[in-house]
Amino acid sequence: MRIVVTGSAGLVGTNLIPSLKNRGHEIVGVDRQSGTPNVADHIVHGDLADADVRREAMENADAIFHLAAAKDDWGIDDDTFFFENLEVTQRLIEDARERDIHDWVFYSSVAAMGPGDEPRSEEASLEPDGAYGTSKMKAERLFRDYAKEVPEMSCVILRPSIIFGPGHFSYTNVHRLIEAIRGSRFLMVGEGQAIKTTSYIENVIAATLYLWERRKKGVQTYIYVDEPVRTTEELVADVYRLLRKRRPGVRIPLGLARSIAWVADVAAEWTGINFPITAARIEKFNTSTNYDASAIREEGFEQPVEIEEALEKTVNWHLENVN
Repeated sequence: MRIVVTGSAGLVGTNLIPSLKNRGHEIVGVDRQSGTPNVADHIVHGDLADADVRREAMENADAIFHLAAAKDDWGIDDDTFFFENLEVTQRLIEDARERDIHDWVFYSSVAAMGPGDEPRSEEASLEPDGAYGTSKMKAERLFRDYAKEVPEMSCVILRPSIIFGPGHFSYTNVHRLIEAIRGSRFLMVGEGQAIKTTSYIENVIAATLYLWERRKKGVQTYIYVDEPVRTTEELVADVYRLLRKRRPGVRIPLGLARSIAWVADVAAEWTGINFPITAARIEKFNTSTNYDASAIREEGFEQPVEIEEALEKTVNWHLENVN
C-alpha cells in the first residue's frame, strides 16, 4: 500500500514512517521542513496549501495519514490555526476524494474536547478552549461529513494528549519542563494537583498502528493517553529524580505567578520575545487535562512503554543531545 504521511518531519512522522516501512508499505513523506526519514520512498518538500504539492504527494496513493498541523502556544494567530488545521485539511480531503483515496488516519487532539478535572471519554461533548482546539474539532467534522457521503471511506481519528519523547521539539511542554529543571530555572507554581495526561511517542505510534490495522468503514474516534495518569506534582518529582537534582522547597502561589506572568506578557508584546513564563502557560500548567482512554484498551491495545520508562528515556535523550 502506498501511504502519504503529512507532517513527515515532525516527531510523530519521523517515528511513524519507519514503522510503516517495516510493515511493507510504500511511503510518501510531505513536509515544509527538512527531516523526513530517508527510508521514505518519496519525499515532497512543500506546503500542503499548494495544489501542486498535494498533487505530487497523492500520485498513485492508497491512503493518507494526516499529521500536519499548526501547534504552538506562542506566535501563531487564530487565522493561521484555522487555515493550517481546517482549510488545508479541507483541500486535502477534496483532492483525495477526486482520486478515490478513502483510507485515512487523522491526528486530532484532546484539545478538541477541552480541559477538565473529571476524566472525559470519546462520548463527552466537544468544548474546545482556543483556536487550536476549535480548528481540530471542526476538522474532525469534515471527516464525519465525508463518511456520510462516501460509504467506502474509512478514517481513524486519534486524539492524543501531549506527545513527548526523544527528539521532541523545544516548544513542547515536557521539553520545557525538563530544560527548566535541568537548568535550575524551575519553581513549582501552585499545589501541583492538576491531572496532566501525556502520550509517549512509542506508545502513540503503537496505538496508531493497532487502530489502523483494525480499521473499519466509517469514522472511528479514539483518545490516547498513557496510564496511569499523573498530577503535575508527580511529573515534576519524577523529572527531578531522573535528573538527580535536589528539589527546592519553595513554591510560588498561583495568584503571585499570574501577576508575574502579566508583566511578562506585556514585555513580550512590546519586544516580541517568547518568554518562558506567560499567563497562558501558567494557566495551562494548573489546569487539569484529564481524559479516559479506556476505549482503545477495551479493544485489546496494551501500552508497550510504562510512564516511568518513557520519562527516563526522554530525560536521558535530553542529557545526551540538548546542550
